[in-house]
Amino acid sequence: MLRTLLSSLSRAALPLARAAYSARLAGVNGFTGRGAIGFDINAQGEKKLFVDLYGVAGRGAEIFVDDRPVQTIAITKGRGGATFASRKGDIVPDMAEGAKVDVMQNGDVILSGVLTRR
Repeated sequence: MLRTLLSSLSRAALPLARAAYSARLAGVNGFTGRGAIGFDINAQGEKKLFVDLYGVAGRGAEIFVDDRPVQTIAITKGRGGATFASRKGDIVPDMAEGAKVDVMQNGDVILSGVLTRR
């Protein structure tokens, strides 16, 4: 009986725990923009990354998590927003509570925040 139970457990696909993190992004180094970022992973392991930026100059910004490049966001009239989903084929890296999020332009950090569980 124990052997049957162990066998069935080893074949069962155990779902991943759902996780959700977010960070408010504030201007740094004299930059005055703001924003928010969110990261979700569901029980099937599908990941989503949400980004909203406001008061950002230029035409684009790069998102970095723990000093690694993640995605690039287009900026129009000071605003930028995007949703990236692994289910759609977008590259969405794993993220965890306490990860440092930076928004950069031309090599300078303009917005920054830290992911916390929501």
